[in-house]
Amino acid sequence: MSSETAFLKKRLLECEEELARAQELLLIDPVTGFLNERGFLRALSAEMARCLREGSFLALCLVEIQNLEPLQNIHGLYGVQKVLAFVAENIKRQQRAYDLLGTTGRGLFWITAAVKKSSEGAAVAQRLYRFLNQLSYQDQELSFPIKAAVVTRVVCGGHQPSELLNEALKLLPQARLSPEPLILLGGESPEKKSLERELFNAITRGELVLALQPVINTESGQTVFYEVLARYISEDERTLSAGAFMLSVEDLGLFEELDRQILYKALVLLRESPELGKLAINLSQEYVYQNLARDLSAWVKDLKVFPEDLILEINERKSGFSPLVLAQKLSLLKAEGYLLSLDDFGVETSNLFLLRDIPWDFVKVDGRFVRGLLTNEFDRLVLGFLSRCARQRDFRLVAEQVEEERVLREVRKFGVPYAQGFYCGEPQLIPETRYLKPPELKA
Repeated sequence: MSSETAFLKKRLLECEEELARAQELLLIDPVTGFLNERGFLRALSAEMARCLREGSFLALCLVEIQNLEPLQNIHGLYGVQKVLAFVAENIKRQQRAYDLLGTTGRGLFWITAAVKKSSEGAAVAQRLYRFLNQLSYQDQELSFPIKAAVVTRVVCGGHQPSELLNEALKLLPQARLSPEPLILLGGESPEKKSLERELFNAITRGELVLALQPVINTESGQTVFYEVLARYISEDERTLSAGAFMLSVEDLGLFEELDRQILYKALVLLRESPELGKLAINLSQEYVYQNLARDLSAWVKDLKVFPEDLILEINERKSGFSPLVLAQKLSLLKAEGYLLSLDDFGVETSNLFLLRDIPWDFVKVDGRFVRGLLTNEFDRLVLGFLSRCARQRDFRLVAEQVEEERVLREVRKFGVPYAQGFYCGEPQLIPETRYLKPPELKA
């Protein structure tokens, strides 16, 4: 080799190194146009700080394009770069303009998406997984179907960006074997993470189960109507009551999805078993404000059930919505023939405005004021006050959590016509409702 040739090769190598350093300083990967590792970590740190300030969520998705090694063996590095550029361009088209896009190694892509609730982050991962695994690169020289593994973590600040990336990378072996994206929702403990992942899948697949608990007449003991309760059957076949998973539903932001599913299953059950009479269905205020009227209008007509057989039971869980608008929406439903019930009065966001200005048919007294009737004078004062309100406003009281005969007798003394609790009848699971799924929402 001549000295001139050696000099040129050395200079070429130096130029390549200088170009690599310049690209690193520019924070951009030349093949994909995404942020390189340094740039992505810097941008991710800023984005997580914003999420922490605003209390919003961030979905961090790791995508690995698989089978690149055999591709390089046949078509060389240029073939790999063509495929990676193709994937990057399609990710850009799929994601929003303000989502962060990065790459930290050959075949590794990072996507972050700001979301309002953690379940939206899971939906982002599912869409991305389906989209990528339907792609195929084609040109005159090579054909390469895209096979991608996806790991997604939904966070709300409070994490070191480099630690998050390392945690996701450690999960890649598991994601490669999975037929769906590997999704980690907000829970901190392994048990909560597992529950949230299972619960998210069960709700999105429509696999919650109904249970019915009787509400009885306190004088005759006869069943007046049934309350519909949500049950979740875990992957190890344990049946969990709503109290065991409702906090996770709130964390995931899935109240409307849960309500919509339970409502549809209850309507189908009522159509198939009209002898049940009336069913009371728990509904969140979010669902009432948004899509309850639309779904009722469609399903009651399609399933041929009667509005007067449905008791819409509104819970008092804290909501950011206006009580005045709630009253207007419920009054319209009342005018269509639906019965209205206020659940768990006495806790959460209870206020007398709700009691006064909404035309309730039933008001349920929270069990914490019922269980102490035998010993607590304040509980007796509360029940006495509500009994007088019921007579004045013409609604019927239901005493919750009546679990012994002595309490039932005491409730009867206050003129409370209806009672519910284990003494009155335990919830009965309806297994056949597990795989009833509501129709997809139309765009």
